[in-house]
Amino acid sequence: MGLVIGALGVVATQSVSGQVEENVEQEYRELAEQQAGVVETWVQRNAIAVKVTAENEILTRTGSGAAIDMTGYLSRTSGNLYGMQSIYVLEQTEDSTSVVASPQLPDGQSLADGKRAWIAMQDLSDLSVGSARVTDVHEVEGTHLTAFISPVPETSNRYLVVEYATDSLTEALGPAEGSERFTRVVNADGTVQIATDGRRLFDSYSDGSANQYVERARTEVGVDANAESDPSVLDEPYVVSYAPVQVERAGVDWAILVHEPQSSAFGFVRTITTWGTIVTFGAVLFIGLLGAVIGFTTSRDLNRLREKVEEMEQGNLDVDIHSGRIDSIGRLYDGFASMRDALRQQINEAEQARKEAEVARAEAMEMNDYLQSKAREYSEIMEECAAGDLTRRMETDGENEAMDEIATDFNNMIEELENTTGQLKHFADEVEEAGEVVEVSAANVRDAAEQVADSIQHISDDAHEQQEQLEELASTIDGIIEQLESVDDPDVEMPLDRLRDVTEMIEALAEFIDETMAESENVAGAAEEQAAELTEVSQQAQNLTRYAKPLMDVLDSFETESKHEFYYPTGPGSPPSDE
Repeated sequence: MGLVIGALGVVATQSVSGQVEENVEQEYRELAEQQAGVVETWVQRNAIAVKVTAENEILTRTGSGAAIDMTGYLSRTSGNLYGMQSIYVLEQTEDSTSVVASPQLPDGQSLADGKRAWIAMQDLSDLSVGSARVTDVHEVEGTHLTAFISPVPETSNRYLVVEYATDSLTEALGPAEGSERFTRVVNADGTVQIATDGRRLFDSYSDGSANQYVERARTEVGVDANAESDPSVLDEPYVVSYAPVQVERAGVDWAILVHEPQSSAFGFVRTITTWGTIVTFGAVLFIGLLGAVIGFTTSRDLNRLREKVEEMEQGNLDVDIHSGRIDSIGRLYDGFASMRDALRQQINEAEQARKEAEVARAEAMEMNDYLQSKAREYSEIMEECAAGDLTRRMETDGENEAMDEIATDFNNMIEELENTTGQLKHFADEVEEAGEVVEVSAANVRDAAEQVADSIQHISDDAHEQQEQLEELASTIDGIIEQLESVDDPDVEMPLDRLRDVTEMIEALAEFIDETMAESENVAGAAEEQAAELTEVSQQAQNLTRYAKPLMDVLDSFETESKHEFYYPTGPGSPPSDE
């Protein structure tokens, strides 16, 4: 903050100083123009008065009494010319310049000698009617004078001269009381005509580089706020402003130069700079001291807070954290106090949670041991069941609901498996027995078919002799049919049907012996086909018996209770009972 304020103070001071300097420079530029205007007004007023006075026809008279008339006119007119010191009419020839008439000078006085020789030195032949010439300033009897010369109309060598004192102009150009400013009026040669400081009058403006301002003053209005010291002007750096003096139809080639030491011209600026620097330095010092005090108190409180935080880090959560400050530091203390309370509560909660976690861990370990023990027990039972002992069961103890559900589901599954295995054993036994019966029956039927074929052959040879044999054969076939009908096997139905057909054919042969002889060959063929089919049935029965034996061997490896071996579910499709 001190640096910022210092920077702002320096910038502001420089800005104000720069603005004031610009104002001073503008003021001096305007002052030079203003004083040039004062000189121009003074010259123009006097030039007009001279030109108007010179146009009176009295001044053109010649002869006796003309001088008296001209002197009277000049006396009357001089009362209206402010600041006039003398007025006269002169004639200038190649040989002399003398007074024609004057209230102040004697008539006929030569101006070539004496204090007004500078008038005689003027070449007036180039002056035209209605114009005026302004001479340089000269001292006459302690008074600084400048002459305004204008030609008298309708004359060839007569001129009106009015001499004005420059004291009033010097006073008009003078500075205010107490000011160190001064003004100099210089001519085209750089000679000082008027000097409000009284120095270098009728001498060159400067002996050094300051003459450059004279050259500039002839053509332009300007100001130099950093003019170097020049003993002929000022012994210290100064401000100089300049402007030309320009009057229409007045032969004047003057310029105005206004001077003032920098210490005086920019005194206010330097005062502003000085006080701005003092105020800026004071503000920076105040801010620095204030920052130091605030920084010290802040650092002290922060160090205290750091020490208390270190105690908290070491485990002391009962440390007192309090500050009477109401600023951000105080709020920081309150924040750490709240954090301490919250941390203490969290630690208590964490301790309680740790204890609960230890209890839960112990319970979990106990449960884990129980589950491992139970799992090993269940694994052994499963291995024994897998080995074929389907009588083993898992015991439930009510300690763990999931393990009890596993045991119950396993026991139900093993019981169903045991029941199914017993049923398969019984079914395999019956399949084996039925296969053997079918095989015997098929053999008997095959033999009977062969006998039928033989009988038919004998019938073919001797129909009459086989009548009784056919009847006996029919009776035999009926007995076989009755035997086969007692066998509950779908594969036997087809042979039974064919045996019945054979019986009918035999009966038909008995009744129609003539037809039987004709069809005996067909019947013999059918008997042979029947024998082949019975051979296939016998082969299938053998396969069934062969497949049933390995199944029985596998099922015998499973140990089951006897009550499950003969259990069949009731309903359609159930295996028949032993009855």
